[in-house]
Amino acid sequence: MGRSGRFLLYSLGCPKNLVDSEWLSSRLMEAGWCPTEDLSEVDAIIVNTCSFIRPAVEESIDAILTLHQKVPEARLIVTGCLPLRYGTKLRALFPEVDTFFLSRRMEVLSATDIQEMLSGKGWVVHHRGVPSGGPPARTISTPFYTAYVKIADGCNRRCAFCTLPVIRGRYRSRPQDDIVQEVKGLVANGVKEIILVAQDTAAYGTDLGKGHTLAALLNALGGLEGVVWIKLLYLYPDVRRIDTSLVEVIRCYESICPVVDVPIQHVSPVVLKSMRRPGPDAIRRVLQRLKGIPDIHLRTTVMVGFPGETEEDFKRLCDFVGEGWFYSLGVFPYSDEEGTWAYKLSGKVPEEEKDRRVETLMGIQQEVSLSKNRDLIGSVLPVVIEGSHEETDLLLKGRTAFQFPEIDGGVVINRGTAEVGEIVPVRMTDAGTYDLVGEIVER
Repeated sequence: MGRSGRFLLYSLGCPKNLVDSEWLSSRLMEAGWCPTEDLSEVDAIIVNTCSFIRPAVEESIDAILTLHQKVPEARLIVTGCLPLRYGTKLRALFPEVDTFFLSRRMEVLSATDIQEMLSGKGWVVHHRGVPSGGPPARTISTPFYTAYVKIADGCNRRCAFCTLPVIRGRYRSRPQDDIVQEVKGLVANGVKEIILVAQDTAAYGTDLGKGHTLAALLNALGGLEGVVWIKLLYLYPDVRRIDTSLVEVIRCYESICPVVDVPIQHVSPVVLKSMRRPGPDAIRRVLQRLKGIPDIHLRTTVMVGFPGETEEDFKRLCDFVGEGWFYSLGVFPYSDEEGTWAYKLSGKVPEEEKDRRVETLMGIQQEVSLSKNRDLIGSVLPVVIEGSHEETDLLLKGRTAFQFPEIDGGVVINRGTAEVGEIVPVRMTDAGTYDLVGEIVER
């Protein structure tokens, strides 16, 4: 293959993977390649995979095989978490793939690395690369008004069910100055909503030395001119990291949105111990600390059907969720992942029982979410306009400062006009389980 051509980059998985894809896309274009979505003219297809849990693995495999079937003559490259997790055994399983490219540092790829990825055969491992100074270039793939900013990669936790430490390696924070410069650049290009992500966002700076903390980073970002919204995803419930200094910084800056994502996973002391997670007392301390932030909206994820989870354990979780701690909550059934500590545990919960527990818990949270949304009726809240509603051009859709894109509900706007990307005041007139209904207040 020549030194340039047209590529299609297919990104799967979480926002952290999306940022990797944006870095990779920028590196490809710097090397002379042009992006395309037209399969009839594509020379190379790169699939940035996810393999966190079995459904993600299945989705990645389906994407690989489907894209090869559609364009068998295009060069097919697989990167991301799938090859990082399963290694060279993939070569025999997927002869359709020309190159498996292993890299945990998409932001530091050189033109030579890109050429090796595009022309190499079989297994290409990227070990080289050091930051060149300053934030890496990115090709933003989200709507122009919002962007994810990856502040760290890897994880030092050893949760019993999780494959990420093996896949992504040890925790590595990006330099604070690079993050600040990146956010400045994004804001200068019209981004209004900055969403900070990492495998463990609360642990930011722990590998950089004294004085480097998430609170210090937020203090640097909160005062930047032009930043409208800053949001936090994936804060491990660690009482040492989610401390009073972090709470005070969030309280201090209007630009730091009163929404924090804290994945608690469970509240049963027996299950949490088996999961190798913080106990229920630590979880309550963290949540109570965050409740000190005015108008805070907490979101979380929990897991049901972990090996050994009894009906009593599950009821304890249901009761806790019913207390109304969370505005938004995601429930996931335990997935048996080879290579994890939990894979070897006895007391597996049948799939149909996992499904029942998911449905039961979601029903409880739906009542909580509906109540919290109804409490907002009559209030005027800033809303970012995302465009016309899917069902009719007569309605607009948007999100409040405490709703994350794609994973939370939104706001249906039935009166008033505004441009996409504008943040406008909206009076809430009705509420559902997930979505609010409102009208734009004249400005």
